[in-house]
Amino acid sequence: MKKRQSNLEEFKGENPFKVPEGYFENLTTQIMSNLPEQPAREPAKVVSMADRIRPWLYMAAVFVGLLLFFRALIGITNTDESGQTQEPLLVHTEVSTDFYDEDEEYLEYLENQYANYILAEEMAFSE
Repeated sequence: MKKRQSNLEEFKGENPFKVPEGYFENLTTQIMSNLPEQPAREPAKVVSMADRIRPWLYMAAVFVGLLLFFRALIGITNTDESGQTQEPLLVHTEVSTDFYDEDEEYLEYLENQYANYILAEEMAFSE
């Protein structure tokens, strides 16, 4: 027996795939007959204007709520009976000035002590 190297030479120039005669003539009718019947379509749902606007109204309400929240958070100034403005989130307290007088006296004392210390060092250094 003789072995062939390749079968390619037999099919050269010839299409090995063949379609039966008249296959494409009846193909569409065969496919359409095999498909199931389509159910009747329901009429399209009518969307009312309120249904279209409702999401936009909700979003606008959220933004207005956030605006009012941040407005209250940042602060709206109110005036009380005495005519002073009050911040809603700040607490105002009265500070006594007695402490400032004592602080000034203490600072003067420290300045004098420091000046005396510097002078004593300079005098000791110059001797």
